[in-house]
Amino acid sequence: MTLRLILGLGWSLVAGLTGGWLVLAPWALGQQGGDWTTVTKSEFGAGLGLIVLALAGVVIVAVQTVRTLREAGALAPSRASRGAADGVTASPEMEKALIALAQALAEDLDAHREPAAPHSGGESAWRQPS
Repeated sequence: MTLRLILGLGWSLVAGLTGGWLVLAPWALGQQGGDWTTVTKSEFGAGLGLIVLALAGVVIVAVQTVRTLREAGALAPSRASRGAADGVTASPEMEKALIALAQALAEDLDAHREPAAPHSGGESAWRQPS
């Protein structure tokens, strides 16, 4: 997981620096004077696109880092997950009731089950002959 986070941040850094250079290159190299040329517009647009991708990468890495730290117990759970966890309480009485219900349903199904008819080759397995 750590390798993925480091590679994600590294990719974001490279993409952001490349995008920043593409945005600034026409002026840094002295190629841009008055009106914007087609080349300047293309470089500027591509640079902005790379900067947006870099920012998206940083946000994704930050979200994954926070989630990893919460799973490891280094950070407190979020309010939303705490609220959902507080509403669900597992009590021994509820577990016993659910087990009894499942057993009763299984016995009822076994009592009403008909013996399996021999399978004919022409019909599908789920369809019984009438």
